[in-house]
Amino acid sequence: AEAADRSELLVLMVPFDGVRGLLPPGAVRDSVIVDATNAFSGPGAPREPDGRGSSELVAEWYPGARIVKSLNTMHFETLAVAGTEPGREGSQRLAHFVAGDDGKAKEIVAGVVTDLGFAPVDTGPLHSGGILQQPGGPLFNRSLTEAQALAWISH
Repeated sequence: AEAADRSELLVLMVPFDGVRGLLPPGAVRDSVIVDATNAFSGPGAPREPDGRGSSELVAEWYPGARIVKSLNTMHFETLAVAGTEPGREGSQRLAHFVAGDDGKAKEIVAGVVTDLGFAPVDTGPLHSGGILQQPGGPLFNRSLTEAQALAWISH
């Protein structure tokens, strides 16, 4: 609770079932929360959150927090090496997607993604953009370069 209260940006990287109640809602009001969780109902089986994105539930559980869905689509083995691969510059950097309803929060998270060596690609609002990224969505576990991701989003 103390760390959450002092932080301007938090990254949720815990099993989805542990997200609700993990943080005191008052401590994260106005904080940017990167929701890097994925909702599964079993091994490899995406959970169906009644037509809503899992990040919308996170936003409901933490009212006033600035939720951005990101850092959740890349397999951990790819993540471990992709940001540091030689020759991956410019539009050849691998994409990490960002979705949210707060433009400034998305800019902050995009900066973090860039600092990690990846290309931030905006998938839109938390509802539609988050659904694209979650397990079962078309962008989940797809290693796309920035150019490929932008081409995919634009069609």
